[in-house]
Amino acid sequence: MYEIIWGTTLDSSNFHRKVTGAAGFLVPVGRTPGRDGGRPAQLYRRGELRLLHRAMMRGG
Repeated sequence: MYEIIWGTTLDSSNFHRKVTGAAGFLVPVGRTPGRDGGRPAQLYRRGELRLLHRAMMRGG
């Protein structure tokens, strides 16, 4: 959503760190999707927090 609205590519590692590091924004569901090969992705659900504090800032 951020990439589409801002029309830019975000660094995926920094984005993941930001949204998973905000307590209550995303909550791990405690399982991973069934998949062959590689490390499976962690699944999350929406948490109670509706806004990221320290908002995502557009670079440049």
